[in-house]
Parts: sequence; C-alpha cells; structure tokens
Amino acid sequence: MIKKSFSTINFWIKFLGFFLLAYLIYKVGWKETIISIRKISLLHILVALIIFWIAFFVKSIRWKIVSNSYGIKFGIFKGLRVFFIGIFLGNITPGKLGDFGRLLYIKDELPNQKVGWSSLIMDRLFDLFCLLLFSFFALVYYQIVFQILVLPKNYWGVLFWLLLAIICSFVIFKNRKNIRNKIRPWWEAFSSHDLGVEKSFLSLILTLVSMILIYGVFNYVAWAMGIRIDHVGLFLGTFILGVLSLLPITILGIGVRETSLVLIFQLYNLPAEDAVALSLIIFLLQLLSFLPGAIWFYLSPIQLKQLRISKDN
Repeated sequence: MIKKSFSTINFWIKFLGFFLLAYLIYKVGWKETIISIRKISLLHILVALIIFWIAFFVKSIRWKIVSNSYGIKFGIFKGLRVFFIGIFLGNITPGKLGDFGRLLYIKDELPNQKVGWSSLIMDRLFDLFCLLLFSFFALVYYQIVFQILVLPKNYWGVLFWLLLAIICSFVIFKNRKNIRNKIRPWWEAFSSHDLGVEKSFLSLILTLVSMILIYGVFNYVAWAMGIRIDHVGLFLGTFILGVLSLLPITILGIGVRETSLVLIFQLYNLPAEDAVALSLIIFLLQLLSFLPGAIWFYLSPIQLKQLRISKDN
C-alpha cells in the first residue's frame, strides 16, 4: 500500500513540469511564442534531427565498446537498433527502465544479469562524468561573466548540510558490514571489465563528441531562429539544463528546461518568448528522435512487464 501510494505521488509530482510550462506560456503569451517558433524552417528542423541521430549513433558505439569489455558481444547495427529502442523505452516507462530493456534484447549475449546491469551503469557513468564536467565549466563561465553566485549572509544552510553528511556517514559506518556484503557481488561484476586506459579514453572521447552534438543542437536552433546570443554561454548553460532535467518533477525536462532557458535569456536581455520557443522546438526534436526506436520496438516488441519482473529478480 505504501509503495503504491509513493508511486502515485511520484507520478503526479512529475506533472509539476507541465504546470510550470503552462504557467510560463501564460505569462509570456501563446501568440508571441508561436511567432518565435515560426522563425525556424523545416529544413533546419531536419538538420537538427539528423544531428540528434548522429549523436545517438556515436553513443551506441560507446555502449558497444563498454559492453564488449564485459564480454557482451554484438554487432554495430544490433547495438544501434537496441540503443534506439532503449532511448524510446527510457522515455515512456517509469524509472528509466528503458535502459534495462536493452538487456532484454541482448539477453542471449549476457554472462549474467549483474554483468549486464554493470555494463549499463558504466555506460551511464561516462554520460554523468561529462555532464558534470561541462556543468562545472558552465558555473565558472557564468560566475566570471555575470557574478551570479554570491556568498551567503549566514551559514546555517552550510551547517545543515554538513550535519546531514555527518549523520549519513555515521549510519553508513554503523552498517558497513551489511552494506559491504550486499555491494561485494555487484562490485565484482562491475569490476569485471577490461576497458583499460585506451578503451576508456576512446569511450570518453565518444561521450564528449555525442554531448557536443546533442547540446550543440540548442545553438544550431538558436542560430537558425536568428537569436543573437553568446553561443558559448548558451552551449555551457544547456548542460546545467541537463542536470536540472534529472529532477524528479519533470518528464523530458518539460517546464524546468523552459524556465531555465528564460533565466539564461534574461541574463542576455533577450525576450522570454524566444527562450520558450527554442525549448519547445528542442522538445519536438526529442520526440522525433525517438521515432527509429519506436519503429524498431514495434517490429520486435517486448512485454513491458518483463522489465519489472526481470528487475525484481
């Protein structure tokens, strides 16, 4: 009952992003937003969509390298097809179970489930590392240009988080044996790869290339719309948007992305309707980019309940 109630609350919390978007468009104005959207041509939409697909192809190559290092062997085309299906499933299922859906398509190649999960975690870690790295550069850039961070007038907040960290550390220390016993088999599976320095560096480069393409789409669309903005600031700012989109109050970054872009545009004294229009165009491109995965999933479907069952096992 408690688990069901929590799932229900979590479901409705994710719709806060939609309410935030609706309020933002109400304040900015539908007409103004539509006028801004019309600034981009269908040709530029197509080019931006192709950029997304190229980025996903690059990421599928990285996933193949990581998987191969765990002894999971499959071809480039199968990796691309399954990766696109994973992207599609990850955006229509709760808890991002789409990643686990990838494992169901390559289950015959998996040594065991723990190794399969470990390969996905390693794949995600490359994304997380680069996302945080670019976000750090973004904070430094915005601090130098706009001085957006100021020292707090009091340090009660700092003391609160420090106290919370101490409590968490104490709890972990008291339960370290149980935690160690539970983590050990997973750590052994996670460490069973043979990436090495060369493959790790190649995977990192592929991650950087894919992220430059994915987040660079914001710059391309802004240029196509004729928005005069500092493209370095916009490019770096989109990585902060990427971090904020991980918050459990949004689906595909809806609401959070628009609000964040409006704040960035305000720093450059640019109209809010252009920020909202840019964000909505990116959202449309995201939906269109899922089409190959949706088609491949339709041609070789799996029962979504298998994701839950396999995860529990």
